[in-house]
Amino acid sequence: MTGDVGSTARACHNSIPSRADGPGSVYHAFPQALFRMLSLPLSMRGDGRRWRGRLLVLILWPPFVLLQLLHWIGFLLDDLLFRGWRRVETHQPVFVLGPPRSGTTHLHHVLSADEQTTTFRMWECLFGLSVTGRKIVLGLARIDRSIGRPAGRLVGAVTRRLAVGMDDVHPFALDAPEEDFLALMPLAQCFILVVMFPNADWLWKTSRLDRSGSADERSRLMRYYRACVQKHLYVHGPGRRFLSKNASFSGMAESLLEAFPDARILACTREPKQTVPSQLSSIEPGLKAAGFDGVPEALRDRFMLLLRDYYLHLEAVAGEHPDRVVVIENHDLRDRLDTTIREAFDDLGLALTPQFEAALDRAARASRAFRSAHRYTLAQYGLDETVIERIFTEVYSARSFGASQRPLADAGQAESAHG
Repeated sequence: MTGDVGSTARACHNSIPSRADGPGSVYHAFPQALFRMLSLPLSMRGDGRRWRGRLLVLILWPPFVLLQLLHWIGFLLDDLLFRGWRRVETHQPVFVLGPPRSGTTHLHHVLSADEQTTTFRMWECLFGLSVTGRKIVLGLARIDRSIGRPAGRLVGAVTRRLAVGMDDVHPFALDAPEEDFLALMPLAQCFILVVMFPNADWLWKTSRLDRSGSADERSRLMRYYRACVQKHLYVHGPGRRFLSKNASFSGMAESLLEAFPDARILACTREPKQTVPSQLSSIEPGLKAAGFDGVPEALRDRFMLLLRDYYLHLEAVAGEHPDRVVVIENHDLRDRLDTTIREAFDDLGLALTPQFEAALDRAARASRAFRSAHRYTLAQYGLDETVIERIFTEVYSARSFGASQRPLADAGQAESAHG
């Protein structure tokens, strides 16, 4: 990528589709979504993975597709049973973006402590994207609590078992705040799928939606996502502020600002020499489960170029919208969390409630004391600092990443609560 860091945002702004008035219909996206879901396994041909990984993916894929079809049935039932979701308005939603492993998860969890906000929980992303799905799950949970929570204890035990070894990379719990890019699963456009299907080019295209997507593609995805947000607010309270965190939405920041005209973005950033190995380390277990021998070199390089684009795109969008986007450095989240968030909210014209002020003070003390056990090095992935400096030259030109940084050997400690 070359040229002025503002050129990307200006180009996106000029080509951005007009925001739909209201949610519109999401069903016209279903045929393409179904085709993509059914064709994704075909992308495994010739990708170099072992047969056991292919077999595991093929076994898991039918139930995954069935779950997505259940979401679509829920969307249909919503329009029959809960049509009021269409009248829900969003008010100053907040989006936490940034390259993966830059502190977005930590910031998301801190902001979710504000009682005036509401955010997706993992169980909603997986099982309750529709109003109907949420109502069913919440109803079953009430019944379970009334008889002593046998199902709740079983699900908790299973999820804890699945999460063994993952907390140092990303906290995993069904009731925890989660990235709502999982809401794009029914479209087969959730970027996490690239770990299983790295040759699915449309997933990479979605990750750069502002720059690579056509006006129709951007409008279709944003219309669908707006509908998911409205359904969430319909259940949890239309008067609350919606909070979202998605690292992979960094390439669609302009589309989000257009789809949500009063939205605010908190964009995290971090020294690339720390971000790159942390990101590669975080996807390696998934790649191995899918049958790959670690992180293939071609995929490593593709991820590095994507991360570079995220950095530059967010800097550009922040320059174009200084009243709507604030960039926050990772070391500030770790060392001066409370002051950093107060300054960011002031810059964005957002008010802090007394309840959140108190929660923020507690979170700041915990953040300063936090030390991650997640460990990684550039050398693990055949990289060194010279390579990173060359690939991310423009990123370093745009930002100094603070006057001082912890040594790279302590990169895991520099993470703000699981990245």
